[in-house]
Amino acid sequence: MRKTEVIPVGRDETVHGLIRKMRESVSPRIIIYSPTRVPFLRNEINLRLLKYYSEEEEKELVLVVKDRTVKKIAARLGMEIKEKLEAEKEEKPEAYQNHLPIELEEMTAEAVPVREEEVPLAVPPVRGGRLLLALGIAGFSLLVAAFVLFRPRLSIIVHPATRDHMFRTVATVGLNFSEREVLQGNIPLKIREKQDELGVSLATTGRKRVGHVPAKGNVFFINSSVNPIIVPKGTVVATKTGMKFVTTKPVVVPKKSTRYELGVPTGENYGQAEVEVEAVEKGTVGNVERQTITVIEGHLANTLHVINPQRFTTGEDRLVPVVQEEDLQRAEVEAKRQVALRAESVVNELTEEGYLLLPELMTTEIGQLRAEQPIGTESSTLTVKVAYKIAAPLLNKTHLYKWLEQNMYQTIPSGFRPVTNEIACREVKAEGKLDAAKVNVLAVAKIRGQINRDKVMQAVTGKTLAQAKEALIAFPEVGLVEFAAKPEVDFVPRHSYQVRLIVPSER
Repeated sequence: MRKTEVIPVGRDETVHGLIRKMRESVSPRIIIYSPTRVPFLRNEINLRLLKYYSEEEEKELVLVVKDRTVKKIAARLGMEIKEKLEAEKEEKPEAYQNHLPIELEEMTAEAVPVREEEVPLAVPPVRGGRLLLALGIAGFSLLVAAFVLFRPRLSIIVHPATRDHMFRTVATVGLNFSEREVLQGNIPLKIREKQDELGVSLATTGRKRVGHVPAKGNVFFINSSVNPIIVPKGTVVATKTGMKFVTTKPVVVPKKSTRYELGVPTGENYGQAEVEVEAVEKGTVGNVERQTITVIEGHLANTLHVINPQRFTTGEDRLVPVVQEEDLQRAEVEAKRQVALRAESVVNELTEEGYLLLPELMTTEIGQLRAEQPIGTESSTLTVKVAYKIAAPLLNKTHLYKWLEQNMYQTIPSGFRPVTNEIACREVKAEGKLDAAKVNVLAVAKIRGQINRDKVMQAVTGKTLAQAKEALIAFPEVGLVEFAAKPEVDFVPRHSYQVRLIVPSER
């Protein structure tokens, strides 16, 4: 009955941990048991590693898995697969061929190992000295083969370093460039425009006095004719300076009369009539001094006289808001600010899929302001409208990344290569005018070290494992170093066929 050990595999397991468990096991037969899908087992390289180390430790390896992908890869590699765990039973020993080390993409380098078995030479039957010579040659060949076969061997597993490579480049963008000029650093721009009108309202700051209550007072009409005269309502009287008043009601001015004393005429009395008048213009301008209203407009001026015996004081003014030049200037400044904010808010509207907006190169054209309330208008608010046009430059991402890819290869440090062609832009700043502007781009790409077998062997040959690991870790392209060998191996062998260099693929 062969002793078997079952090693269950969980989702948090790694291929290196599984190899360690397999090598530490004392059982000659190992069963890898995975009832669920484990991502790292679906990698052909990992399965090759398991197969290689099982053969290196001379252990029989059996996979008991449910994952069809794992089964398919394992079958292609010639690994034994079972559907479920079964009770141990006596099995016939199977012969396993010691496969060459795994071939890991283009990064794996290895030496061809010495064959496990030497085919004995066919020696024709001879007699005497010839027979002894032939037996001696055959024995010597067997001794040499055994010496080579049982010399210590070492596997060096070198994980390349993976890191972010940041680089900066400057390109020229413009409206007149074509796609053919991208690799020369001249990238074409696309323009999207938006036209609209914006209205701005703000409170006026101007103030002025205006008439509020018209001045009123009484005037006397004096009649020097021999007939009474009717003064109709609305008759206009005025001062010599032109301040006009109108009568508020009709009045009859009596005729003049003769004054007698003891039957003797001694003089004449002119006819008089008092009536209220009101200033045509409201406000304190109608508050005139006494005896200043002396003019009668119309035909009545031929027969009548007018006078105001008292000063007028009832006219009142009030302060009202008014549009002034300063208000118009403030409205223009606010309109430009609002247009700038509108330009920022429409960025998402102007951006297209597959393009990058360059806000530093956005332009805004503002038309002439139109004020709805002219200067001097009595109004508490001023409303202005302005037409504007926003031009947004767009940079094609395909063109940009084509230029970045070319610059990335020129800036990658020696000993590294890109993991993928993916490049991320960390910062894009533009300055200049649309016909030819400079764009400064800070980009990052993931790079991976390239392991050179000759360089590795020169650095570690003949050194202790600790010294070899320290020497390899000093290389910037090396991330992690592991050694796989029997406990008695303390030094890196000097013969290349005793050393296997394995470079796992890490993406």
